[in-house]
Amino acid sequence: MRTLMCGLTKVDLIQKVEVVPGANQKIQSHSAILDVGGPAANAARTAAALGAFPTLVSPIGSGIFGALASQWLEEAGVRIVDLASDGDPAVSSVLVDAAGARSVVSSNNAGRLYSFPQPDVLEGVTALLLDAHLLDVQIALARTARGAGIPVVLDAGSYKKGIESLLPHCTHIIASEDFHLPGIDNDILLERLVWQGAELAARTHGGDPVEAIVGGKAYHLAVEKVAVVDTLGAGDVLHGAFTAALGSGEDALDSLGAAVSLATLAVQGEGTMAWAELLEAEVASE
Repeated sequence: MRTLMCGLTKVDLIQKVEVVPGANQKIQSHSAILDVGGPAANAARTAAALGAFPTLVSPIGSGIFGALASQWLEEAGVRIVDLASDGDPAVSSVLVDAAGARSVVSSNNAGRLYSFPQPDVLEGVTALLLDAHLLDVQIALARTARGAGIPVVLDAGSYKKGIESLLPHCTHIIASEDFHLPGIDNDILLERLVWQGAELAARTHGGDPVEAIVGGKAYHLAVEKVAVVDTLGAGDVLHGAFTAALGSGEDALDSLGAAVSLATLAVQGEGTMAWAELLEAEVASE
């Protein structure tokens, strides 16, 4: 299997704090790390760790931060198609408090100069993941992929202007509880996504059950109650794991259940990829 992720790559400065400071307040963090981030990049790292041979299509760049991001991704087993025509990816400031909640400030892809990938980028791909951070490129990829019978997964973490044009080309849409569509009641959001052509529409609610509609049936997937250490990137892990499972030929609902379990494991460790070590420890103890 070979997965393709398209969207945002960032470099994150992540600081652990007791509480997020208020206006004009200075505090000292417990720790600080620099790491690659972004929904598409983190999903690609997750897929790589699960053996899904991911390619990341993203504007990264050849500047100092771009070189760092590319190095970290390649070391994680991610193949890169860099679309950047300028220097560096977005840089995010991330604060993670004592409860594991995160606050993020990021420039995302605003103002970036980038090109389109070559037409053969989808050759041999078994599942495509999009994050709506590169809409013009993603609409073209989604349209082509769906026409070729390739599952198109959308990470709908939050509403982004123009996303309505992308939705009809996506086969599997996983939204967060923060996602909304203007003029659409949240109570019928999943039904609306299915009506627009999604084979699976799901919505996460943090530690509460995941709602899903698959094959015309509604489901609620339980989320195990655990001690939360760090929620940063947990959604990206979920989307990467779902895409990897779907790309391997797994049933969509089973893929979602496995992805939810992995995301639950992810919040129990510090850092986006801490789940890999936790999973290894679980397997070794069995």
